[in-house]
Amino acid sequence: MDNSKLLRALEKNKAQRSQSADFEPESETKPVREKPRASNVITDLLPQEQRLARQASLELMPNPDPMSKADMKKNKLVYSGMKNRAVLNAYRELRIKLIEKSTAGSANTNGGNIVVMLTSVDVNSHSILTPMNLAISFALDLNSSALLVDCNPYGSDLQRLVTSPLSVGVTDYLKDRALGLDRIIYPSGIDRVAVIPAGNETGISVEQFSSQGMEHLIYELKNRYPDRFIVINTPPVLANSEARVLSKFCDQSVITVPYGSASMDAIEDAVEALGAERVTGVVYQQ
Repeated sequence: MDNSKLLRALEKNKAQRSQSADFEPESETKPVREKPRASNVITDLLPQEQRLARQASLELMPNPDPMSKADMKKNKLVYSGMKNRAVLNAYRELRIKLIEKSTAGSANTNGGNIVVMLTSVDVNSHSILTPMNLAISFALDLNSSALLVDCNPYGSDLQRLVTSPLSVGVTDYLKDRALGLDRIIYPSGIDRVAVIPAGNETGISVEQFSSQGMEHLIYELKNRYPDRFIVINTPPVLANSEARVLSKFCDQSVITVPYGSASMDAIEDAVEALGAERVTGVVYQQ
């Protein structure tokens, strides 16, 4: 996909959205209508024996302090049965598109996990809400789980969106591998969703994230937990270098755009910074 094709698609998408005013979402992500589907994409890709193996693995995921639906609604998190179906369907559609792209033209059609990076075109945005909701949407399938990895060392609101107290994270692990993965993975309070915080060592994050240690960490997460879809949150792509160095370790990249306030020049610059071949698409946010 080259830049011109992507930008033409974005313009067409934006025009279609501006003509549709039959609902106003209450959440951050601008919803799109989803056609009824008779089955679940993730489940359909799994052979029966792998489905059973995943179910056994998922039963071991702890969730000692479950988050109530009232708190999820307050935090603008998506959940099964929420009243704002348009928003829930928007995240489901994004999940489906990412999985379909991962399996299209690939020999790996066994439902293996993917690593998706999200970054914002808004240089002032440090919200982790969209990455968190994408992780939740993967975990809505009872045969799958998700791991949200926060790689924004400059501050995000992850602690506000989970029930577990967070301490050490990615940068601490990269500095001291003796910590082990088990020390940096926390239950989120949401079924089948775990999180890894950014950590406390923020001084040399670019060097850490571009290191062989970071590549090994993502490889280890992807292969140790094949039932978990991995979502990577990064700082804004146009303000920092972390997104550019992390994108090379990820299967797909998605750019989030504040609806109505980002210029096409900024979007084009973001695509160029990551490389058009690495950008799966753009999510407009309200």
